[in-house]
Amino acid sequence: MSAAAQAQPQAKPSARTCAHCGYANVPRATACFRCNRDLSDTGVVEGIQGIGELIEGALRFIQRRGYHGLGPERIERLREARSKVHPENVNGEPLTCLRCGNLNVPEAAACARCGEPLIVPDEDFDLIARPNARTSVGLVRQNNEDNLGLWATDGVVIALVADGMGGAAAGEEASRLTVEAVQAEFLGSERQSETLVTLSEDDLLHRMREAVLDANNLVVERAEKDASRKGMGTTSTLVLVRANRVLIAHVGDSRAYLIDRQGKQVVQLTSDHSFVQALVASGHITQDQARHHPMGHVLYRALGQSRELDVDLYSRTVRAGDVIVLCSDGLTRHIDPQDMLSIALGSQHPAEISLDLIEQTTERGAEDNVSVIVVAIERTN
Repeated sequence: MSAAAQAQPQAKPSARTCAHCGYANVPRATACFRCNRDLSDTGVVEGIQGIGELIEGALRFIQRRGYHGLGPERIERLREARSKVHPENVNGEPLTCLRCGNLNVPEAAACARCGEPLIVPDEDFDLIARPNARTSVGLVRQNNEDNLGLWATDGVVIALVADGMGGAAAGEEASRLTVEAVQAEFLGSERQSETLVTLSEDDLLHRMREAVLDANNLVVERAEKDASRKGMGTTSTLVLVRANRVLIAHVGDSRAYLIDRQGKQVVQLTSDHSFVQALVASGHITQDQARHHPMGHVLYRALGQSRELDVDLYSRTVRAGDVIVLCSDGLTRHIDPQDMLSIALGSQHPAEISLDLIEQTTERGAEDNVSVIVVAIERTN
């Protein structure tokens, strides 16, 4: 390569626009974040609105004006198709298949589109990880700056809580970009999603770290291009559960906890990257004082602050009966570890635990957006 060629700056990859719905995906995406279509398929069949919008539009027309010429069976099939594209959030946030990107109900054993095993037992350890995720705008905020991600393939569960900051639209975009970047790192055959069951822990942690760094670059670049987004950022607590191990890549003050139901104790797995927690660690204030400190949510490390970012990596062994809880600080502002333990001991179902955590936070004021992901580790026999 000539010196002149070497001196030329490398062109940055551009956003990948979906030919079906027009959504601008992150550059590394292989499937559309909005409609789940393969981005390599450039043929426009449904038009720019995408299949989900078309089905919604047809069902709205039928509901308002009626169209009996289709027949009840075809109308029911339209409703079934809509439920697969946009699952109802009654039982929690959808579970994304890491093979094809389809959205499934949280407890799905197999993907409704491609048949990929999702929430299935690990035969070596006789354990199964059952997840559930919920988010709420709370009682004070006007919009939700939190974004959640929940993915699975062949018994491996990946979960993410991202709590945006920097103003309503900016914070929401920063956290959404983080969820998209993580999905782009792990989804599809191009990203070897099928190897997640066999990769070494070091390789898995490396990929998790790279996903967070990619997300950070996306947030920084978006803020640089748009003055209205200046100062936007987000936390990122990313967890991967495989067999009897949990791996974590963490930045910010969203948290991961391990609830040991057998020993009836709670362990905080992550450290907050906040100035107040630094004061606690140095002995200047107590943990209780930190809960009410005026600078309690000022972070010294978050995605979007600079291109240089340190990502904390953790690993831990889990056993049957353990519960992993990921949450934004909107929950920990009102719920302490003993509350979590009491709720986890009161139910065996992750959907009930996540709902109880959200409801108890709401009862106590829910001053911020509230997000929680619960992964229950269960014995299969």
